[in-house]
Amino acid sequence: MSFKSQTAASAVALALLMSFGPGASAAPVMQYASTVIEYSSQFTPNSWSAAQALGAPNTFAYGDYQTAWAPSPQNGTAEFITVGFGTSVYANGATIRETFGNGFVFQIDARDTNGVLHTVWTGTDTSVQNVPYDFAVTWNETAYLVNGLKVYVDTNTSGSWEEIDSILLSGVSDPTATGTVPEPASLGLFALGLGLLGWRRRAR
Repeated sequence: MSFKSQTAASAVALALLMSFGPGASAAPVMQYASTVIEYSSQFTPNSWSAAQALGAPNTFAYGDYQTAWAPSPQNGTAEFITVGFGTSVYANGATIRETFGNGFVFQIDARDTNGVLHTVWTGTDTSVQNVPYDFAVTWNETAYLVNGLKVYVDTNTSGSWEEIDSILLSGVSDPTATGTVPEPASLGLFALGLGLLGWRRRAR
C-alpha cells in the first residue's frame, strides 16, 4: 500500500473512531420535571403543593390557582423547590413558568448525579406581570450530567403569592447512556478502521 493510501486509510479510521466517541449521539433534550426532591414549604399537601410544579404546564390563566406550587408564606421569606428529571443531561438552560406574583426567581442551581449543587444562574427575573410567563435563562453547558434543578424564590417581589406551574430543563443527552447500538454495517466499518490503524503501526 502506498504512503498516500496509508494516510487516507488512517484518516478514515480516525474519523470512524471519532464517530463512536462521547459526542457521537449527543442530541438536544427538553424535559419537564418529573419528581420533587425537596422544598422549603408548600401551601398544602395537595392544592398549591410542590407536586403541582411537575409535568407540563396546566395553569393557563394568571392568578392564584391551585394547580401551581405556592410556598406557605405569602411574603417575607426566601423559598426554594428542587425537582428531578427523568434523563440526565449536560444542562444549558431552564424555563420556569410563573403564573402569579411574577418576577421572583433569583437563583438556579443544577444538581449533578452525585447530588451536588452548582449555581448556574443568578440575576434579575424579568418576567412580565399579570400573564402566565415562561421565564427562560441559559448558561454555558455543564461539564457534568444534571438530573435536577433547585429554583430559589423571593416572596417579597409582590404583594401576592408567588406561584410556579412547571419547570423545564434544557440540555444535551449523554450518548454513552442512550443504549443505542450501532448498526452491523457501522460496526463493520469500525472494525475495519481499527484494523487499518493497526496495519499502519505494524508497517512502520
